[in-house]
Amino acid sequence: MPTTLLYIGHSSTLLAASDGTRIISDPYGDSYPVELAPFPNGLTSDLVTVSHFHPDHFNTYDITGESETYSGTYEVGMVKVTGYQSDHGLLDGPTGENTVFVFQIGKMKIVHLGAAGVVTQSDILTAMENADVVIMDIMGDAAHPLKEELDQLLELDVRIIIPTHYRFDENSRYYGSATLDEFLQIVPSDLTVVRQESALQITANMPKQPVILTPLTQLNK
Repeated sequence: MPTTLLYIGHSSTLLAASDGTRIISDPYGDSYPVELAPFPNGLTSDLVTVSHFHPDHFNTYDITGESETYSGTYEVGMVKVTGYQSDHGLLDGPTGENTVFVFQIGKMKIVHLGAAGVVTQSDILTAMENADVVIMDIMGDAAHPLKEELDQLLELDVRIIIPTHYRFDENSRYYGSATLDEFLQIVPSDLTVVRQESALQITANMPKQPVILTPLTQLNK
């Protein structure tokens, strides 16, 4: 079985490794964009990671798994998980705490940024270099300067960039989120944008490109 990343919706993802290990990240609770259905009931996982305790990122109640939010390195099945304490965005300084999670599966590296914004910590920058996949909240507000975030990822030579935590209606912001169109406007013209369904099969040495995954819970697709 290949390693698969499923985009559940908002900032929530499910990573399934080839040995069957399942990790859910940032499951949303009662707060989420109206274009999404409630978080699915009955999902199982070997680990639940939470970047921060806002209600649209923290809902471990209906999932079979253990929530881990602290820094450090540990192993779940074949997945090596490292949590790095970071800032929650930048707005004249830190706006709160956030944990960046790095998932290492053999030679493949997947990064879930949560609400990190532009990363300033040297250890996290080193860990993000040459990542195969980076999951990026596209807030696009003053605390999360969208172009600076994208430029940083490109400078770190990451490959697949998956935008999450966006709004669907340009006339109705969700916690300051950008729209996908606003994100696509800043993507360099030499990068090919790929759109596909909710799941992405991850392999080593994928092309460098943004990938737009359709949220599993999106209504009226």
